[in-house]
Amino acid sequence: MLRQASLLAICASLAVVGCTGNTEPAAEEDSETVSEELSSPFAPEFWGQLYLNKYSRQLKWSMDHIEAGPAPITKPRTVLLITGVTIKAAWLDPIAARLKRDGFKTVVYEPPGLLSGSLFQASVDLGAVVDRVRAESGEDKIDILAECTGGLISRHYIQSLGGDKKVGRLVTFVSPQNGINKLPLVSGFVNWPALRDLTPGSAFLRAVQSKPLPASVPMTSIYTCTDEYIRPYQTSIVAGATNIGLCNGFVGHFQTMYDPAIYLVMHDALVKEIPATE
Repeated sequence: MLRQASLLAICASLAVVGCTGNTEPAAEEDSETVSEELSSPFAPEFWGQLYLNKYSRQLKWSMDHIEAGPAPITKPRTVLLITGVTIKAAWLDPIAARLKRDGFKTVVYEPPGLLSGSLFQASVDLGAVVDRVRAESGEDKIDILAECTGGLISRHYIQSLGGDKKVGRLVTFVSPQNGINKLPLVSGFVNWPALRDLTPGSAFLRAVQSKPLPASVPMTSIYTCTDEYIRPYQTSIVAGATNIGLCNGFVGHFQTMYDPAIYLVMHDALVKEIPATE
């Protein structure tokens, strides 16, 4: 009975959290282990597949109906797309397809464990990914477009881990940059380090908030005032960044990944001129 109550609490709490990237199981992974991950609400893979299944129709429609876009950029450059906690890489297919249409090169990064582990470590891991993408593209700097928690590790990377020398622009969307108050309860059940790191007052959030944004990397934070999961929405507002609220009518959290109009907001942030710095 206690276990049943605990599972119900997990389901209810994670449904509130929401964003709490697509790594295929390694060839040597035991199929029984994969099956357990997909059937256990304690595993991030369970929630990743649940969310993806729930919105599969919207994602397919967005991929099947790619509209005409803005004029392509004159000089192609790379955008690294990063997923958040429990968000599989397939979620970013509609955004990646439109970026390619508009002249960008894209790489989608889904962190290991669906970003459920330590966000300090995930920020370090991101640095290695950025270095690899830069080497493969031949570009000194790449841009980052990051969803939810991916936006937090990206911000920590450019503020504290030398990423300001390797990233041109940082654009985040539905990203709880100041944490989510509801997470301690959920964290106690599933024991994902990322949820502890996203709790206001955590060592990770103190580290992120203790450093200013680098002047050389313009940051844009896009959020929705009616987000079902990132509450209060003001947690996405970052001092020194360009903060863009989607507050005209209801805009859902997951809608940001397949809505063509919201994509244009991201596109505009990615084509903004980088200010000259001394």
